[in-house]
Amino acid sequence: MKTIMNNIKGLTRLIEYKTQLLGRNQRLISGINSTRLMGMIVGFILTIIIIGLPIIYYKGGF
Repeated sequence: MKTIMNNIKGLTRLIEYKTQLLGRNQRLISGINSTRLMGMIVGFILTIIIIGLPIIYYKGGF
């Protein structure tokens, strides 16, 4: 009987661990999806600033 209870406890720990991993993965995906557009916009603006300002400064304009 003791071995059966140990097996059940082991299985419940494994199931609990896997469900926590699935939940964490879903939260990460949700966070990435909700901030994707803002990240692209900020990245585009920073790229224009980092590349565009030196071009304007050293060439005198486009």
